[in-house]
Amino acid sequence: MSTDQNNIGHEEFKEPTNLWNSNFIVLLIITLFSGLTNFMVNPLLARYTISLGASLALAGTIVGLMNGVAMVLRPLSGLASDTFNRKHIIVLSELLMVVVNLGYLLLPYLQLIIVFRIIQGISFSFNLVARTAYATQFMPKDRIGEGVAYTTVGIIIAQAVGPNIGLIVSDRWGFQSCFIISLCFSTAATLLIFSQPYKHKKVALDRGKFKFSNLIAVEIIPYACLAGMFTLITQLANAFVALIGIERGILNVGLFFTASSIFTLILRPITGKVLDRLGLSVLLYPALVFASVTMVLLGAANSTMILVLAGISKSFSQGIAVPCIQGASIKRMGREKAGVTSATIHMGQDLLNSAGPPFGAILATSFGYANMFYIFAAIMLIGIPFYMYLQRMEKKKKELLP
Repeated sequence: MSTDQNNIGHEEFKEPTNLWNSNFIVLLIITLFSGLTNFMVNPLLARYTISLGASLALAGTIVGLMNGVAMVLRPLSGLASDTFNRKHIIVLSELLMVVVNLGYLLLPYLQLIIVFRIIQGISFSFNLVARTAYATQFMPKDRIGEGVAYTTVGIIIAQAVGPNIGLIVSDRWGFQSCFIISLCFSTAATLLIFSQPYKHKKVALDRGKFKFSNLIAVEIIPYACLAGMFTLITQLANAFVALIGIERGILNVGLFFTASSIFTLILRPITGKVLDRLGLSVLLYPALVFASVTMVLLGAANSTMILVLAGISKSFSQGIAVPCIQGASIKRMGREKAGVTSATIHMGQDLLNSAGPPFGAILATSFGYANMFYIFAAIMLIGIPFYMYLQRMEKKKKELLP
């Protein structure tokens, strides 16, 4: 038994030889529980705050606080994840979610709900970045791309079922029952992560000198922009699919999201293996084409079947590209910089996620929903020459190396 302060009561950590080790499996369960904690609460928070007397505008502001706080803190969360013990960061962030759920449950006052939503944003920012970086230590080096793809499966499942659980429970038994279940998930995640063995590898940093590279991985910024382009599809869909359903009389628009989630779950393990064996380009070029096709289908949608096809197309674009970009970036930068790498990728997503829907609303108001989606389809295709340029520049750099 190890007496290391980070491994008290556990066997000494060893480099994994296979991906499906017990620590990795437990981490996938933690990811699912952590995701359910957030996605159960998020869809009903606006209704909850309105029931406490908030206006629609204030309710929307409160809901948006989490992502805003998370975006601002991304660089710090990356720095912390590469400097301090990643396990401790995750434990603290999960404990913050326990506090948040207790606050939602026991203190139903608008001013305090705002405070707890800010705390949730802090937890979300640090937890997501540290957990991705932490997970790499439980993956064989030659299967990091596949491993990162699997770590997102819990989030996909949570996105698919979490909102429905939250809405069904709150409708039948009230908001408090939903907060209790969310509290159970956050508590379980905290206990599981606390029980895992982990050996913290100290990184030699010049603490007396500020380094921008400790906050943002500059080399990864172009790839963060590409990741943001793909997640923009989800944000536009979240914002406008229900509206085009009403405008065009399409029933069951939720099947768009169901089809996307099912096919994404099927594709993630396959694409992770392809990434490790053949590289990013084999996946990214088709993903950019499917991103554009998704936008065209949404623009032309006049039936549930076309929306389902758009959802399937989305799984072949955003569902493939984002984890593969993240996995390839971490492999490039190394495990020691996994925190700042993950944070940089998420910052690109946060930025475009925030800017996309307002810009889409302006386009939809001026040109209609169909033309708005067609314009974004053209924007997605711009990613192809952009990525080709990146590949060319990296090839030139390699040629110049001695």
